[in-house]
Amino acid sequence: MSRKFDKRIIDLKTQNDDIKKFIKHSDSFIEAQLNPVISKQFIESVSLAISQVNGCKLCSYTHAKNALKAGMTEEEVEFLMTGEGFDKAPKEQLEALLYAQHYADTKGNPDKEATQKLLATYGEEKTKDIMSSILMMNLTNLHGNVMEAFTLRLKGKPVSYSNLWQEIAVSINFFKVMPVILYKMLKYKLKRTKRDRNNVIISQFEMA
Repeated sequence: MSRKFDKRIIDLKTQNDDIKKFIKHSDSFIEAQLNPVISKQFIESVSLAISQVNGCKLCSYTHAKNALKAGMTEEEVEFLMTGEGFDKAPKEQLEALLYAQHYADTKGNPDKEATQKLLATYGEEKTKDIMSSILMMNLTNLHGNVMEAFTLRLKGKPVSYSNLWQEIAVSINFFKVMPVILYKMLKYKLKRTKRDRNNVIISQFEMA
């Protein structure tokens, strides 16, 4: 028996398009994770804003916990999870939160004007952190929705506008981003270690 399920379910082609977008920005994502220019609270706020639109329960739960650990209050987290405006959000986060919602609402096809406004508000470095987080969160949200639909199917409650093979394919296909993330993370750490080592050598020469 089918049940009401109003969350977005993506097909394999759409997921592959989203994966390509993420891979294109994967260097920025690794930089944002290992050497961010925006705060952990800021990143978690953006993650909650986009998760609220996409409706992924697992992502919302996980990032709510992360936000609390990062120092946000329960009221702030709850406010972001309802999506009822951002009146209580820090002013420096407002444009990013609105853009995150807009990105999800437009299914990953934001207006050029909105993207330009984001860049004008935060500058290139901060925008890279924000965009890479949005791309990864959107990809993870939609994967989570498909996994939820698959779980419901196993319980005998299939989603009317989804199908078994799509759910299996999308669920498995998601994990091909993991080798990319691991490779880019290792590459970043090795590059940073080499740079630090070279700086030490240069300092030693300057002191000699």
